[in-house]
Amino acid sequence: MDENAVDVSASSHASDAVQVVDGVQVASFGDVVARLRADYPDEDPSHIEAIVLREWEAFSAGRPLVVPTAVEEGAREILDQPLV
Repeated sequence: MDENAVDVSASSHASDAVQVVDGVQVASFGDVVARLRADYPDEDPSHIEAIVLREWEAFSAGRPLVVPTAVEEGAREILDQPLV
């Protein structure tokens, strides 16, 4: 079994599909929204997404905990350019 795989069980609580990064539990934006949509089916999905984004902004307020690997690739492209 892949040790980086995320276990998604039938329950819809936040601890069901998390990984730990730098000591902080994290989950994908899509997984969080999907769980909240399942638990709050009468809410507008765009409202749920807006709430999650607002909470993320309030929580993060600084250096990102994770970044897409494409960000590193982009940084490498910039760093590989000769200085002018």
